[in-house]
Amino acid sequence: MPTSFLPAVSALRAAAEPTRLRLLALLARAELTVGEICEVLGQSQPRVSRHLKLMCDAGLLDRFREQHWVYYRAPASGSERDTVKQLLAMVREDDDLLRRDRKRMEQVIRERARRASDQLPAESRIPASSDVDSLILSALADEPIGLLLDVGTGSGHLLELLAANATRAVGIDISSDALRLARTNVHSAGLSHCELQRGDMYDLPFAGPLFDTVTVDRILATAQRPAAALSEIARTLKDGGRAVVIEDFDALSAAGATNPIATLRQWFARAGLDCQRVHPVDIENAHLLVALARRPVVDTRQRA
Repeated sequence: MPTSFLPAVSALRAAAEPTRLRLLALLARAELTVGEICEVLGQSQPRVSRHLKLMCDAGLLDRFREQHWVYYRAPASGSERDTVKQLLAMVREDDDLLRRDRKRMEQVIRERARRASDQLPAESRIPASSDVDSLILSALADEPIGLLLDVGTGSGHLLELLAANATRAVGIDISSDALRLARTNVHSAGLSHCELQRGDMYDLPFAGPLFDTVTVDRILATAQRPAAALSEIARTLKDGGRAVVIEDFDALSAAGATNPIATLRQWFARAGLDCQRVHPVDIENAHLLVALARRPVVDTRQRA
């Protein structure tokens, strides 16, 4: 057999079993742990684990660890994602068994969100605002969102707001409980191309400039090293990429900023970003700043 045929043959063999097709249909919609999958399918963990390993080996699923949990999901990008789409295109969406699987998965995810929400401190549950959302959408309306990174994603609200127009979207948070809640909200909204990862904003898990758009919602004012965090965030932006930063005016003042708007502009400058505008907006019980900055485009001749 020609070696070029091997990936296709391996993928077809891995998917050619009813339980594995059910797994593929579920994990193309959400990230689930082995225990959650067992609960949805009503099958034993050893049996489910064998299916998962075979499918991971064939490139049909991704596996990643997040503290005490190991999650599985269909690939969010690349040729493997295209392969999964092609395989699932041959499966009827209205199949009764798959419909029951999806219903049980929704129940499992809702229960996961309830437990995660109970573990989050009250101050981390930042309320959304339609005024702020409208301002963010307006600020980013001039060009495609492209690859999106949401740092300190919390409940995943900005992913819900923006990811439908992104080619790929990644949410990062240091809190596993926040990520569990974000998974519920994002995947319940049908945004299966979103990835949620545990990560530190001072050391983001990306090798170099990757994203076209980065969002940061109310995490810098209370950070120990806000300028350092913003520099690390800037590192992940492509040349010409945009950063949207939402901050609480009063929180900046409480952190020692005598002029919060000037402080925000200074942070951008230290991070090598050009601050294009800072927009004050009042919402219930808060006075916010919504800032847009851009990573300068470097002339390739200068690099040479």
